[in-house]
Amino acid sequence: MIGISYHAGGMKDLPLRQVIGILAEVGYDAIEMMCGPEAHILSGKVSGELLKTVKAMTEDHGLKVSVINPFTGKGLYQLALEDKQNATDHYALLQDVAVALGAHGVNFLTGYGGDKGDAFAWRLLVDVLKPICRRAEELGITMHIHNHEATTIDASSKVTLLIEHVASDALKALNDITNFYHLGEDIAEVTEKLGSLTAHCHVKGVTGMYPYSAFLIPGEAGDELDFRTFAESLGRVGYDKYISVETFPHMRMEKARIAYEMMAGTLQELGLR
Repeated sequence: MIGISYHAGGMKDLPLRQVIGILAEVGYDAIEMMCGPEAHILSGKVSGELLKTVKAMTEDHGLKVSVINPFTGKGLYQLALEDKQNATDHYALLQDVAVALGAHGVNFLTGYGGDKGDAFAWRLLVDVLKPICRRAEELGITMHIHNHEATTIDASSKVTLLIEHVASDALKALNDITNFYHLGEDIAEVTEKLGSLTAHCHVKGVTGMYPYSAFLIPGEAGDELDFRTFAESLGRVGYDKYISVETFPHMRMEKARIAYEMMAGTLQELGLR
């Protein structure tokens, strides 16, 4: 079965307890927890006591923590360019947060490395990901490449190549299907291509194609993303983890319910929930 999670950055201006309450009331299975410089869990103020409180809060509302997201933090390339050891240490912190909250992994954006040349960026990413992924292997969690327009890793071919270069079972794909789609990739084809490598998913509503695309609430009027095809493709590859709804704070408050009802209904019709 496929679980439905919510990217908590979409409600970053609300207290975490309120966000968790909203998600539990709507029916979500999990929350994608933010940990960063402007997040519900501030990366500079992580403590064991805080994590115990957050874990109890989610459990009391019947929610799991799907993954940890380094919300509003710098891309991995930028962190490693400044200080490779600091980048490794930062993701060690996020890994520890994941373990403490029972999440199965940590997402990361690569950032853009074109300032020193694409090959340089790739080599730096591979170098810093090797120790990060070794530690993830030891902890029994995974690291998830978040494909994104205007970053070094935007296309599915680059996701698979980076995984090959790092050569760690802990390095997986985060299939942000909307980001693939509005760059022109076929929803079914890319989902099946990344099937065995996928450890997490994101969905946003969208209208138009990059660079003229605009994000919407998944399932609202005007949303052009074919979620049914995405769900069918996940079913074919046997995906059984979470899809996180990704919305933004400027969107209206009922966004969480609109997205959940569309996704839950579709997954149930397909026998995937």
